[in-house]
Amino acid sequence: MLSNDRRSEIATFLRIRRARLQPEQIGLPRGARRRTPGLRREEVAELAGISTEWYAWLEQTRDVHPSMDTLQRIALALKLEPAEQQHLLTLGGYGSENGSNGSAREAVVSPQLQRLMDQLEFCPAWIMGARSDILAWNRAATIIHGDLHAMQGIERNGIHQLFLNPRIRRMLVDWESHARDCVAKLRLTYANYIDDPWFNELIGLLLEQSLEFAEWWEEHNVQLPHDGVKVYEYPEVGRLVFDYAVLQVAGGNGIPLHLITYVPSSDTDTQQKMETLLQYPDHARAALATVETGISEE
Repeated sequence: MLSNDRRSEIATFLRIRRARLQPEQIGLPRGARRRTPGLRREEVAELAGISTEWYAWLEQTRDVHPSMDTLQRIALALKLEPAEQQHLLTLGGYGSENGSNGSAREAVVSPQLQRLMDQLEFCPAWIMGARSDILAWNRAATIIHGDLHAMQGIERNGIHQLFLNPRIRRMLVDWESHARDCVAKLRLTYANYIDDPWFNELIGLLLEQSLEFAEWWEEHNVQLPHDGVKVYEYPEVGRLVFDYAVLQVAGGNGIPLHLITYVPSSDTDTQQKMETLLQYPDHARAALATVETGISEE
């Protein structure tokens, strides 16, 4: 049985995606009297092979129980991207994860995974759980995130860091693009945990404290995890450029985790700069102090 919150998410997602799809994209004439932005409900229903009334009930958060096949046909009718199709199925209760038993918050990082990260001497690496809490890291990761040991509770969360840590926001080049991408990936994961107070603690905090997060969260965009490049302007040594990868690994108790690795880009001097920062930690501390002083003076 779908909860009220889950039905509301399905309804909002379908309305937004229906409004985005134009009639010309599916071979229908726009017509002079069309007032609805995008497709009409009856058009989506016809394309999906279901009744207009039943589809309307979905968008009205009525207590209906769509099958996987029905949601897949709606996804095809709305021309959803793979991440959007996965999101709709997960909202309907057909996701691969189970966010209702509280196990995700009990994830454990094995000693083997910690040793693996420690071997990546000049490559920042950390492990995050389902909510993007940073559960373990290597020494190089503190160059990016600062003193993770000193952070308390939800502070030690990758998305909290991105939106609410001024130091990260100042250093990360093209912050807005990466932040939007992060919100879309979080929205995809959230579909598994809509009814979980533990997960909603993070969402509520970000909605309350970040105007950008609140705005982008309402767009209901979703994005699959992917590799890429991130660039930081580090006050002590200048530009750091990393190729990053996101790998799914099994925790010590079998719960899936994500290992994030930053590898210094080969055509830059990032490797040498990382060696300097790690060899002379006072430089790193001075760099952090420079950033924090600059923030306080603004």
